[in-house]
Amino acid sequence: MKKRHITEKPLSRRTFVVSTGAAAIALQMPWVRRASAAEFAGKKIRVLTWSDPTGQAAVRNILKPFEQKTGARVIADLTGATSDMIAKIKASAARPQYDLVILSGFGASTLAEAGLLEKLPAEALPNLKQVAAEYQTGADGFGIGYFLWSDGLVFNTKTYADPPKSFGALWDAANKGKIILPPPANLGALELVIVAARMAGGDAHNPDGGFELLSKLKGQVLAISQNSSQMADLFRSNSAAVGAVYSPLTFADFIPKGEYNLSGTYDLTEGFFVDLQFMVVPKGHPGDTEVIAALVDYALDAKVQGKMAEEVWYGPINQNAVMSEQAMKSPYIPTPEVIKSRTVKVDPAYLASVRDDWIKRYTQAVS
Repeated sequence: MKKRHITEKPLSRRTFVVSTGAAAIALQMPWVRRASAAEFAGKKIRVLTWSDPTGQAAVRNILKPFEQKTGARVIADLTGATSDMIAKIKASAARPQYDLVILSGFGASTLAEAGLLEKLPAEALPNLKQVAAEYQTGADGFGIGYFLWSDGLVFNTKTYADPPKSFGALWDAANKGKIILPPPANLGALELVIVAARMAGGDAHNPDGGFELLSKLKGQVLAISQNSSQMADLFRSNSAAVGAVYSPLTFADFIPKGEYNLSGTYDLTEGFFVDLQFMVVPKGHPGDTEVIAALVDYALDAKVQGKMAEEVWYGPINQNAVMSEQAMKSPYIPTPEVIKSRTVKVDPAYLASVRDDWIKRYTQAVS
């Protein structure tokens, strides 16, 4: 079957309750007292994040409720992709316009390396203590964890009555000419290299067997794509059987509509991948640091994390995230328990060091 190359489309991928017993702490931490007492009236901060459903959900579940609770005015500037955010922060470095940016891990690292970020005081973020240690911070401490973008396997529900249990479905002879893979420069492609390496008995530091295994897919690929709409159509027409490595979140507009024959799973023998998203503060920001810190802490609230997870299928990093029974049973929302037990840990620094080489080898293997 002739392979279809599809143009890649960019992925736009505590409430402060001060009880009597916490009064002494509140006196020492104006962030807590002010946010609880709605004393941010008249203060304004500007937030930059994605324009996709995840960014829109943040406006509904984080920014607007925070405004109502604290009296602060939060202006949301939504844009297409993390690369756009990086460009905006760099372009406005001389006269910073934004107070908080919500973006992916590579974006946080890029801005930190450029010296364009500043750190928030840890004591201003009490909810950070409820976050799993490995997800609290990143980007040399300049990034505060936000949510987890999770990557697994997507599949055709007419091909599989039950979800596949392994990424090995890509190599199933029955799926020849019916598999979809991510473009070489996409994070999912690098994750697939790790999957293949593990299946071949190696790991990220010993990937040769993985590339050899990937080469066996040459001539069996239906499409190399990151365009969710066109990929969903391939599942709807039953042209596609499986795709990896992808996040079901990418297909949130299609999976609930049974007509696309599309579903996803994280319950895989090899585990699944998570990419920590961050909140960062631009250096020289114009807004009040106390308001920014209060908003960041609010985004880490257990109830807020639960709402975001349920609406946009993010993996919550607050270990006490409050999720409905329906959300807890959803195969598309990794619960804190699943995240703790089944994630594949990837060293971002190492992945960055081998990225160019892996892109070339992946291209040669599957194209």
